[in-house]
Amino acid sequence: MDDRPRIGITIGDPNGIGAEVVLKAVSLIEVRNACRVLIYGSREIIDEAERITGLGLDLELVEIPNFKGRHIKCGHVAALAGQASLSYIEKAVRSAIAKEIDAVVTAPISKESINMAGSKHPGHTEMLQELTGTDSAVMMFEGGNFRVVLVTIHCALSDVPALVTQERVFSTIQIAHSSLVNLFNVSKPKIAVCGLNPHAGESGVFGNEEILHIIPAVKEAKELGIDVTGPLPADTLFYYANRGEWDAVVAMYHDQGLIPFKMLSFDKGVNVTLGLPIIRTSPDHGTAFDIAWEGKADPSSMAAAIKLAAKLVRNKRRTPVSVFTDK
Repeated sequence: MDDRPRIGITIGDPNGIGAEVVLKAVSLIEVRNACRVLIYGSREIIDEAERITGLGLDLELVEIPNFKGRHIKCGHVAALAGQASLSYIEKAVRSAIAKEIDAVVTAPISKESINMAGSKHPGHTEMLQELTGTDSAVMMFEGGNFRVVLVTIHCALSDVPALVTQERVFSTIQIAHSSLVNLFNVSKPKIAVCGLNPHAGESGVFGNEEILHIIPAVKEAKELGIDVTGPLPADTLFYYANRGEWDAVVAMYHDQGLIPFKMLSFDKGVNVTLGLPIIRTSPDHGTAFDIAWEGKADPSSMAAAIKLAAKLVRNKRRTPVSVFTDK
């Protein structure tokens, strides 16, 4: 009996590098040894990707035939490409919910293209939250020297302070802790929390979000027995995180956490959506329109995303450790 996890992989925006990195990644022996793959996409796009990569693979494909080879506009945003990428995701998520596959790995999409196609979501995370009926989904980046979990994701920087509430920070810490235990097999996670302001607010001198929201959230998490530290100044925290001081860092906003992470781990980083009833990972890069359909794309992050998805499935199959989920 083949007990390798069955991983569904979407090919992303057809005008980007998604199909290319998917084919290159699944051609690797370590990926094929780790899992069985099921591709969600369009046959003509896969055929074209095989042509430019020189790879002829015997792939199992869920055909979603709303995008043809003639529709490819290499490196351009387009409503039709956005609609195709949305269709791939929706079908794969439905399959995961129905337990036809064990996890979903998504190739990059264009936020502009899905917006042109009528999507109200700014990215995968928010879309997956709605498709799975989840109250709270959290973005983690894994695979480098440290893990980063984000309190806010795709929003204007000017909107961040109002979104950094005690409830939201506490929920992020709690989801991160539970996921580290049950998905990553970290029995006693150590978590650090960034401040929002320079010097973590300097006791209110540079802002009061730490006093009003972040410190109470950390205290609330500690009362549940979670090993959490903070808020700490982000400019020094990541130096120590890079040395392995914590199992995860909770950052307040997108670039606060992802600039240091991607600087150190761009080729091996993986985006993991926490808090969903399904396992979902993705490479940590975008559609790379500037090199789309040129055969130049590096599949390292996609391969890492597939292998991590398979690992998380295997971890989840084991008996979970008891964690704190309620006050």
